[in-house]
Amino acid sequence: MSERLTNILGYLTLFAILGAIWVLFGEDPTRDQGGRGEPTFEGMKERINDVAALSLKKGPATVTLKKQADVWAVAERGGYPADLAKVRDFLRGVALSERREPKTSNPERFDQIGLGDAATDVSLLDANGTTVLAFAMGKQSTIGSDRSLTYIFQESDTRAWLVTSLAEGADDPAWWLNTDLLDLADSRVRSVSLGDTVLARSLGEGEYSLEGLQAGEEAVPTWQLAEPARVLTGLSFSDVRHLGNPLTAPKRTATLTTHDGLRLTVTLYDMEGATWAQVSAQHDESLMSEGEAGPLPDAPMDGAAEAEAINAKTRGWFFKLADGDAEVLMRARGAFVKAQTPAAS
Repeated sequence: MSERLTNILGYLTLFAILGAIWVLFGEDPTRDQGGRGEPTFEGMKERINDVAALSLKKGPATVTLKKQADVWAVAERGGYPADLAKVRDFLRGVALSERREPKTSNPERFDQIGLGDAATDVSLLDANGTTVLAFAMGKQSTIGSDRSLTYIFQESDTRAWLVTSLAEGADDPAWWLNTDLLDLADSRVRSVSLGDTVLARSLGEGEYSLEGLQAGEEAVPTWQLAEPARVLTGLSFSDVRHLGNPLTAPKRTATLTTHDGLRLTVTLYDMEGATWAQVSAQHDESLMSEGEAGPLPDAPMDGAAEAEAINAKTRGWFFKLADGDAEVLMRARGAFVKAQTPAAS
């Protein structure tokens, strides 16, 4: 075979290989899908403020977040407020996301990267209910404290893409809730009652004492006496339900009072295999401390307004507590008394 013929066959083979690579990995030039480093969702940086609803679906699970004024609410939880930071992070990620690498165009391989049947279908809608953007979101990996890579697919693309900046977005409605319920300064607390167990301190004191200690009894260390107050002043939850009436009788009532007149009542129930709580507040000026300790620490300007704000947030809602917090609030008096050591015979 001549050298010239060999060269021609070599070039033909090279072109065939390049053609095969283009078929397997190239992009369809008839589709305006962008390239590496270009915006993943063209035009979304300019339109992101038009988004008034966000929907995530994965199999039978669905989450719908709706914007009302400046508040985002979780529809599947009766319109309870969502965590604004999580919603903003997700929308910001959509607006700033860029294409990093083109991936498979074979739908049979989509499941391997969390797409196909395993994908989370994401829809962003405007105030009129018109779809602004829709895409499928697959597996995600974090490559830094503020960086992530996610597999996505859009119907306008010929293949899946690995893209940057998308924030986590779960299909569990509880994940999106604003779970911070109370944030009271510890210095305000006067007493905590757990049933008939009372832990109290005077104005200006830092440590609690167990009321009603009997002869020979000794309270547990002060950090343990302070645990119920710690739970109540920073009370949080993992899920929420809107119920007109509890489904069962209460198993415990915990009450926190402050030196400036706030009485916080937390009623605990057993529901759905967990501990759920109702929360209410009252301002009572007769509870305000007086004495030589000086001004009331961290007291609000308007105690009655504070109590009403708490009630507006909690009225009609039942809050699912973490097991650890529930255990603290369910402790009996014996949990605050040191076990007696029998005397040696």
